[in-house]
Amino acid sequence: MATKTTLPGSATIEFNLKVENGAKHFYSFKTWTPIMGALLLSGLMPTEYWCGIPDAPPGPASSPSFWVDQFDRLYKGLWEMGPDGEEGIPAKNEKHLRGLDGESLMATVSPRFPDARKVLRHWDTKCEDEQDYPLELDPVKFVVWLEELCWNEEIRFFDRTWVDAFLKLHGIGKNNAILPSDVVASFQKVTDVGDDGGWHPLGTHISEAQREAISQGKEPFAIEVVFPLIIGILEARGVIDRLDKNYVSGKAIPVKLDDGRVYVLKRDTLRVQLNRLKTKRFAPQL
Repeated sequence: MATKTTLPGSATIEFNLKVENGAKHFYSFKTWTPIMGALLLSGLMPTEYWCGIPDAPPGPASSPSFWVDQFDRLYKGLWEMGPDGEEGIPAKNEKHLRGLDGESLMATVSPRFPDARKVLRHWDTKCEDEQDYPLELDPVKFVVWLEELCWNEEIRFFDRTWVDAFLKLHGIGKNNAILPSDVVASFQKVTDVGDDGGWHPLGTHISEAQREAISQGKEPFAIEVVFPLIIGILEARGVIDRLDKNYVSGKAIPVKLDDGRVYVLKRDTLRVQLNRLKTKRFAPQL
């Protein structure tokens, strides 16, 4: 049975206010650029650096990945060569790498950037299919378009927090409280997220595989992505027991745990675990 805990209400309320006020502020704009919309709905602050109109606007003769290319160019443009010959992001550019909640993302591998890129990839496809290449968008229509993609499972966000924040302004989003990441992390440790309702014995390996998936721009909850990554991690650590009678290549992987026990990692149960992690909603008990 999961342990109950009382979440720090003041931190949660403050976080909710930041996100809600940020969403309201940007929803008051008459138009967004595609990059601005992708950033906002992925939880990123669209500073003026990101929101300019391209010198050469998109059209039928443009690259089919026009907006993704623009995003990649802008992101890479934040990097500079330092006096030591090492490339990095200088402190002056930190303001362009902040979350809608104010969090600095300069020193983290944040899933928000792959999420934004994913949105723009779908937007490029929409433009190409419809042969329509708007530079400025109606914010409401953009949010509704993206929610339809989510509903049809054509796009999967690592974190839907930001989409839901904008939908709530329409009264059509989920009413769950939006929680800061550190609160979610502490709550997750006492929540039934394992295969049998307990803490997963390979939880750290799952997290590591998901981080690796994010760094590769892949879906961190997709079994076809995460399962091979976990096997690679376990293989590198020499803890897979292929002589165990339960070993079935690609389906069931016996793993030697630190305490000497053997845990059989099954593809099907891992899929359940990933779905739980993806759909779990953390609501404070106020």
